[in-house]
Amino acid sequence: MTHFTKPLHCVSLFCLLLTSACKKNNDGLPPLTLEGKNTIGCKIDGKAWIPMGIYDFSGVQYPTSGGYYGTFSEPLIHIWLKTNDPSIKIELFIKNVDKYNYLPPGKYVCNQPTHSLPFGSGIKFTYGLLWTNNREYITDNLHTGWIELLKSDTVNKIVSGRFEFDAYNSAEGKTYHITDGRFDYRTH
Repeated sequence: MTHFTKPLHCVSLFCLLLTSACKKNNDGLPPLTLEGKNTIGCKIDGKAWIPMGIYDFSGVQYPTSGGYYGTFSEPLIHIWLKTNDPSIKIELFIKNVDKYNYLPPGKYVCNQPTHSLPFGSGIKFTYGLLWTNNREYITDNLHTGWIELLKSDTVNKIVSGRFEFDAYNSAEGKTYHITDGRFDYRTH
């Protein structure tokens, strides 16, 4: 009988560990998908955050906007995503510095001083940004991060990936830590 109960205890222990591990993975963020589900979420200083979104005239809620982005002054296509929320906004910009007209999957580093994207002017570097309390917090050469593009589907207009960065405001001297970020966006 002892030979039979030992494997049974091992199976029970394995099932218990498996279910407890699954519960720990429920972090309150949307799952990482690559299908253009228009989801985005991250942790801001350790707390899960998902944008509330805005509604268009047809009543559809959009938590994100952006996608592939180009300007008249250069032929390259960049990626620009921003969240839609009344109190907190996250913005991700991947600068295309290659000779390709699209961005391939890969990890893009946010490690240069730059500014956010105003329409009509070119941005020189990839960045991550947090906007809250009427203040902009952005990556620079000391407050760095990355945006990992896992899917860049120009035919179906889907960009999906992960991100982490430290966003800093020099006037405030404050840094926000953005972790466990994920996005899955299809241009509307």
